[in-house]
Amino acid sequence: MNAREASYKLQPVRADKAVRSLAALRRWGPTAAAAYIGAAIRQPQSTALVDERGTLSFSQVNRRTNALAHELRQIGVGEQDAVAIMCRNHRGFVEATVACSKLGASGLYLNTAFAGPQIADVLQREDPVALIYDEEFTELVAAGAAGRTRIIGWGEPGASSADPRLEELIGAGDEAELKPPAEQGRTVPTTARARWRWCR
Repeated sequence: MNAREASYKLQPVRADKAVRSLAALRRWGPTAAAAYIGAAIRQPQSTALVDERGTLSFSQVNRRTNALAHELRQIGVGEQDAVAIMCRNHRGFVEATVACSKLGASGLYLNTAFAGPQIADVLQREDPVALIYDEEFTELVAAGAAGRTRIIGWGEPGASSADPRLEELIGAGDEAELKPPAEQGRTVPTTARARWRWCR
């Protein structure tokens, strides 16, 4: 059995961890936040996702999304706000989704096949407070994202940009646990997909 197959193998869960995980589900509801918080309690070192930059465990994703959520709050993202996400299949997509869920913000997934006018139309209609996008889409999002907070979800390391990067926000953020929002955010999925999985 290889490492990836092993990560999918069902494992017994200690009673105290099961209780804490169920408590998290009750507090957070059926959300992405609850899924990753619960998994970080039950199986912290198990693989949560794999992308070009390596592997992250459920514990790492939980801490990183705490940090990102705190930083997003600092730049003005709050409960029931919308955050547009135009990312391909990598940790940025997952972490943006979970961080928004922890804040009670809604994730608006922009199809990576959208043309510039389609992006502008969706952003005007939904009016998100921020846009998290992959650097390759810079020109496509330029018109629609004018005047909005923009964050780069994925790009070439070391490349210069006026927009902050998710990794920078995560590195600067507080990893302390957040309180569940009064209202859950919603997700508006498109055809974008990521290599991530919900906890078992």
